Amino acid sequence: MSLEELGQVYRQRNRLVAALSKTYPSHFAIDETVEPEFRYVICIHLPTGQATWHINEQDTDLFDHLEDLDRPQHWDGHDTEEKWRRVARLPLSWTPEQ
Repeated sequence: MSLEELGQVYRQRNRLVAALSKTYPSHFAIDETVEPEFRYVICIHLPTGQATWHINEQDTDLFDHLEDLDRPQHWDGHDTEEKWRRVARLPLSWTPEQ
């Protein structure tokens, strides 16, 4: 997979993260410990716990609805597996029409 194709894959993932960030309280955070183009973190406060995603600088346009770009990182220590457990435990809030 080329770098361009990989960027497209991450853009698709980030569109889903952007949708979640419109549904739950969310903000930008900065992680100064990673490469500069990936220092942007989307922090979403789910009812099941915090979930964060590093995003490429090129995808920040998907998150124009968020504020606090200069807010410091306040990561709660969750790892990737815990993040996805928290996402999986989200309550179903949509029911299909019958």
